[in-house]
Amino acid sequence: MNTWLRSVIPTLAILAACGGTAAAHHSRPGLDPNDKPIVMKATVAEYRWRNPHVLLFWDVKDDSGKVVRWVGEFASIASNIARGMHKDTFKVGEEIIVTGIPSRAGTPVALIRRIERPDGTVIAGNSD
Repeated sequence: MNTWLRSVIPTLAILAACGGTAAAHHSRPGLDPNDKPIVMKATVAEYRWRNPHVLLFWDVKDDSGKVVRWVGEFASIASNIARGMHKDTFKVGEEIIVTGIPSRAGTPVALIRRIERPDGTVIAGNSD
């Protein structure tokens, strides 16, 4: 076997092994970014400013008036700082409007697309 081939095969094997891990980490089972988003009038319930992903929990009243707690994920702290967010971006009890893609399983989990205040001020967005 020539030298070039001996160096390429281990490199390809490492890339293949790492590629699966990276894809699994960013996988969002049951959340298809191509699905139609929904808009929810909500109240911030909890905001977890932590790595590897920042989490936002919000409460929404369903059609029967029951409060349902939803959760959505942002990127890392560093990525959110680059987008202008910080640990005090959301306050518990704050009214927000969340645009997100709901889980296909029917669970209260959403892929966040946009969050704004009732006056229309955009607070945050999320890229895949």
